[in-house]
Amino acid sequence: MPDLFSPYTLKGVTLRNRIAMSPMTMYRSVEGKVGDYHLMLLGSRAAGGFGLVFPEQIAITPDGRTGTCCAGIWDDNQIEGLARVCALVKEMGAVPAIQLGHTGRKGSEQKPWEGKRQIAPDHPDGWQVRGPSAITYGGRYTYPVQELSIPEIHDLHRAYAEAARRALAAGFEWLEMHFAHGYLGASFFSPLANQRTDAYGGSLENRLRFHREAMDAVRAVWPERLPLT
Repeated sequence: MPDLFSPYTLKGVTLRNRIAMSPMTMYRSVEGKVGDYHLMLLGSRAAGGFGLVFPEQIAITPDGRTGTCCAGIWDDNQIEGLARVCALVKEMGAVPAIQLGHTGRKGSEQKPWEGKRQIAPDHPDGWQVRGPSAITYGGRYTYPVQELSIPEIHDLHRAYAEAARRALAAGFEWLEMHFAHGYLGASFFSPLANQRTDAYGGSLENRLRFHREAMDAVRAVWPERLPLT
């Protein structure tokens, strides 16, 4: 506990304490853009004393969102709102952090207060979900999954890199890759969800290839002086 309120330095970034606001989905975005709600919430948390402040997971592609009201960073027109958040978080003394991710098989979902069920691909608010293999997640995620081709995997790596470039332009100083919670990264890692027979499936080394290549693509544009976790 004595260290909880002491500064912490990783690479070229120093936090005023070791308390972080974790990424939490807010369901308040329009066309992937963050707005005044995010500015109010994240700015107030920074003013309240957090050392590191994350918005929600920020999707690298439109189909990487949980639902249509979730935030993204696949287009340059989404930088402005994120830059406002970064500027206020810094003004309040905290470090702005971003978590990049893709929901994979668990995307195309209703808002929680609507039931949080998966939405059909042909519905205006839905889309075709994708994963390492054509295996549904189960539970409330019932619609067929499209297996990613190798060119599509490479497209996602480029999307990660472009998202990192935009994150840097917005003013973020800490970048986290989301590979958990049954989302796309977790699906590639799992031998149950990933039953590919090519370079991205089978052995543990192959099942981790997607993650390593995504991290390499991000680090190529994300400065060495800034944390990548």
